[in-house]
Amino acid sequence: MVFLFYVRKMTLEAVKFDDGLVVFGDSTKRETLEFIEDQLGDELVFPLILTDPPYGHIVKSVWDQAKSTDTEFLRWMLDWTELWSERLVDGGAFYVWGGIGLNKFRPFFRYVVQAELETKLSLSNLITWSKKRAYGTQNNYLFTREECAYFVKGDPKKPRTFNVPLLDKKRPYAGYNKKYPAKSEYYRRTNVWTDVTEIFRGKVYETQKPKRGMSIPIEVHTNPGEWVVDMFAGSGTTAVAARELGRKFILVENDREAFKKILQRLETVPSEKP
Repeated sequence: MVFLFYVRKMTLEAVKFDDGLVVFGDSTKRETLEFIEDQLGDELVFPLILTDPPYGHIVKSVWDQAKSTDTEFLRWMLDWTELWSERLVDGGAFYVWGGIGLNKFRPFFRYVVQAELETKLSLSNLITWSKKRAYGTQNNYLFTREECAYFVKGDPKKPRTFNVPLLDKKRPYAGYNKKYPAKSEYYRRTNVWTDVTEIFRGKVYETQKPKRGMSIPIEVHTNPGEWVVDMFAGSGTTAVAARELGRKFILVENDREAFKKILQRLETVPSEKP
């Protein structure tokens, strides 16, 4: 992979590929967004923002311990949501992964409601990722799920792009009846994803999501050649999924080692021309 340029501005760095941009910086700061616009154009807007931010106190790494209380963490989430949703097109999609949290610490659930009240985003759906591996305690139900809030900027009934997602499984029947035939011979995807298998070995990042979990929203809400943004890039999986689908990507990551690993990973993934 050939880097077209490498720049530094204050504490910000960027590597540009022929199909995207990877930035080392703090995505919660407006200057980071302005820095990206300097590289790619002042009129930059996105049809899809898809991100997997820190959940707070779930893993032991420093990056997941930044905010001490539920309310502080919620405020932090709302601030970067408002910042980035400014650059989302009308009808654009905004996906945020999250979890149930801990006792007296449930910022994601509060965020799902509060983001709709404080920003121009409307909650369109709450997706549940049904996992294969269970964990938990003896005196409770085992956990096999993770959540993803799907927002639309504006009217949730009028997304800018919604390429109807289908499963690989075929229907055993043609439809409910002859008056209402099925539009496809395959089942339509629901808001419970059972076909996304978590990564059991070979992770390049501690909380790495499987590529399929990122490629579904990309397929649904964008068309080839359009932008996908992930401002908590982690392992860079969003860029890998975007590239394989012929989309362009913008990633932001504030961990130096993760930033390096993203660049290394993208060097091994061939670029698809839109």
